[in-house]
Amino acid sequence: MTSGNEERKARARVRRTIVGLIVFLLLSLGLTPGVYAWAKMNVIIEDDGELFRVRVFRGGTVADVLERERIGIGDWDRVSPVPESVLYDGIRISIRRAVPVVVRVDGREWEEWTTARTVDCFLKEAGVKLNDADLVRPSRWASLTEGMEVSVARVTTVVEEQEVRTAHGVERRPAYDMLKGRTKVLAQGEDGVVRETWRVVYHDGDELRRELVSCEVLSKPRSQVLLVGMADTVSRGGQEIRFERSFQAVATAYTYTGNNTATGKPPGPGTVAVDPRVIPLGTRLYIDGYGYGTAMDIGRSIKGERIDVFFTTPQEALRWGRRTVNVYVLD
Repeated sequence: MTSGNEERKARARVRRTIVGLIVFLLLSLGLTPGVYAWAKMNVIIEDDGELFRVRVFRGGTVADVLERERIGIGDWDRVSPVPESVLYDGIRISIRRAVPVVVRVDGREWEEWTTARTVDCFLKEAGVKLNDADLVRPSRWASLTEGMEVSVARVTTVVEEQEVRTAHGVERRPAYDMLKGRTKVLAQGEDGVVRETWRVVYHDGDELRRELVSCEVLSKPRSQVLLVGMADTVSRGGQEIRFERSFQAVATAYTYTGNNTATGKPPGPGTVAVDPRVIPLGTRLYIDGYGYGTAMDIGRSIKGERIDVFFTTPQEALRWGRRTVNVYVLD
């Protein structure tokens, strides 16, 4: 804009020189300067906020002034009054310069030239219809600048209902006639159901936030009743055996394989192979029908509540075979 000001000042100096010559000629011809002054008009030009005044002869148009002042008008610039308008004294010509703006809305992005002064006016000009809840960045009332990026997030609010199950609890009841470590379901539990109503806000289809509006209990949860064994002693062979817990296991017999146990010792009577995640190695056991034993070995096929019990002869192992037994983990 600085070079434009200097150019206009230079033209003004030239006009003053020409005016001086015209006045001299008029006086030489015997005409008064008033006749010359009557033929001239004042024109005010506002070019994107910059004001300056020029004097022109009557009878021209806005386009004539702009051409004479070498003021170029872009394809998207706006001139008021329109260029075809006839000049009059004191006329004010306003030029709004268009700027490029990038707009993003509804999954689309494009560039548009505009003479709008605010984001809101630009969106209206671009044919973007806004809902009251839509989120506009920058603010709808922000001033437009060249290259500004304007985005519109479509905001929708919906009410959603969903049924949610609430987990039932467990009521444990001691049973002194059951072995410690054993449980028995006396009554099945049942989950409850709650209907939740949510207010959900979406931005361009993506969930932004949700607010719980109400809860309605459709059915209450019913606790499971579980009998828990409390007895920690059994009588075997005329003696009382105290234990920490008991469980049923599938016990398979085995005999010498030529390999040491997982503890590094050779197997012998009382050697028991276990899943160490269930029974740690070194744990003392009592096994119905087998007797006392110690968890000393492991095996690839021994998973969960399964054990192998050692016998010194193949005949003993065959007689035992595979059976389900009570296993007692000793103190």
